[in-house]
Amino acid sequence: MSLHIALLRGVNAAGGRLITADELTGLLTDLGHTEIRMGPKLGDLVFESGERTGAELQTQIETELMARLGLRTDVYVRTAEAWRALVAANPFPDFAAADPGWLMTLFCKDTPDKKAMGALRAAIRGNEQARAESRQIYAIYPDGLGGSKLTTSLVEKTLGSRITGRTWTAVLALAEMLEPI
Repeated sequence: MSLHIALLRGVNAAGGRLITADELTGLLTDLGHTEIRMGPKLGDLVFESGERTGAELQTQIETELMARLGLRTDVYVRTAEAWRALVAANPFPDFAAADPGWLMTLFCKDTPDKKAMGALRAAIRGNEQARAESRQIYAIYPDGLGGSKLTTSLVEKTLGSRITGRTWTAVLALAEMLEPI
């Protein structure tokens, strides 16, 4: 068994069916996963799984969310080791220490293309910065998120793929859930 984190995109967003924590944990239990815990946000799950890889888990959970709960969403899965590595790879450690709520980690299913990341950085019109490391993009918002032009839609359009984001505070909270109780 190995420990994983699954991030569901846009759970309980406006206009969709409301999903409960019990439904999500029940679904993972039915799929044979164990030690399931909810993260700081509904749709952030920590669980143990058998032999499936991250990509297989993503597909399995996405398929079952649609089949059982009528929820069409993207799922981003990382192993505990990958999660610890993404925390260590943060290219903005000073900013994270000073203002962790304005550092976002944007999760991708695949490693962003270098050319697309160059185009994304060129499209930034404010003080924001974005750097890719593995399957994550770290973005800082020194002036806050509200008026920023570095939006999810800009990132997705530039990269040509969907993402989900978590604040650094949430990333660290999930990292703490990986430690033995």
